[in-house]
Amino acid sequence: MEGLTDMIHEVKLYVAGQIFFEEVRARNYDEAREVALARNPNATVLGVTAKF
Repeated sequence: MEGLTDMIHEVKLYVAGQIFFEEVRARNYDEAREVALARNPNATVLGVTAKF
C-alpha cells in the first residue's frame, strides 16, 4: 500500500513484577499496543512511545 509508513514504537510492558520494553513496527500507537499485547498476552501496557 502506497503512502502508509510504519514507525518503530517502544511499548513499556509490565508482567509479574517485571517492567520491560518491546519494540514493534506499527502505523500508530493503538496498533503498537495491539501488537505488543499479541506477543505478550499476560502483560499490562504502561506506555507507548514513537522512536525516530
